[in-house]
Amino acid sequence: MNTALAWMAVLVTLPLIVLFWMTESRSTRIQRLRRQGLTWKVIAARYGCSATTARRWANA
Repeated sequence: MNTALAWMAVLVTLPLIVLFWMTESRSTRIQRLRRQGLTWKVIAARYGCSATTARRWANA
């Protein structure tokens, strides 16, 4: 019974998490990655741009 409740909770919350992530702006995602400790170079590689552009996008 507890397993079924856990799966129900996952099935309800997972779509909400995905929806939140999809509506999050690029600037917010980059800022979150910086708070997690990623370097500008790593963030830039994820977005296919230069580190300077990633910094500019974070401040947009």
